[in-house]
Amino acid sequence: EEDYKQQLIQIEMRALRAQMNPHFIFNVLNSIKLFMVQNDAQTAANYLTKFAKLIRLILNNSKSKMIMMEDELESLKLYIEIENFRFNDKFDYKIQVSENIDPDFVELPPLILQPYVENAIWHGLMHKKEERGMLLIDVKMVENDSIIFTIEDNGIGRKAAGEMKSNTARKAQYKSIGMELTQDRVEMTNQFYGTKASIEVVDLMKENGEAAGTRVVVSLPIT
Repeated sequence: EEDYKQQLIQIEMRALRAQMNPHFIFNVLNSIKLFMVQNDAQTAANYLTKFAKLIRLILNNSKSKMIMMEDELESLKLYIEIENFRFNDKFDYKIQVSENIDPDFVELPPLILQPYVENAIWHGLMHKKEERGMLLIDVKMVENDSIIFTIEDNGIGRKAAGEMKSNTARKAQYKSIGMELTQDRVEMTNQFYGTKASIEVVDLMKENGEAAGTRVVVSLPIT
């Protein structure tokens, strides 16, 4: 049991470092600096306020084994808005929660969903050139014993993203580490507590066989 706890703590700390992506922090601060240089004080202030709220939420959430779903969704919302702002409003997003779920009374492990949202933006929506990008986060309850989080984008798909050669290769490796850590946490928790949490990644396809985006389904037991 002690070995398990130590391993889980190490994985959680690595997950926190993955979420506090230094490239993301540097780029946000650079964007704020740009608005200040352009004498756009209001935009810089709004951007800085969202960034400060996000950092505070991440740090607060990382201190607990379980957090309220409301806090997780709020951090995701702030992260998405900041990234979309940096990319000049390149995509739309929607977070929808079933009516039979009260985010203020459902707990889940922190730092679980963000790596998949980050991956959808950076490797799916960022490179989309034709129709407008769309990111959907859907939250549902299944048979009153599990919460299903669906993270879906209409980006270029995993195959095309993997084939692209650019200066974001290092960042791509960084994000894959974040998703691998999340998978490790889920597997360790299942093994120790006998739960049935799972993560499934689905490649979406059009009728003509072209990539239509990616869907990630995260199933977590209700706490």
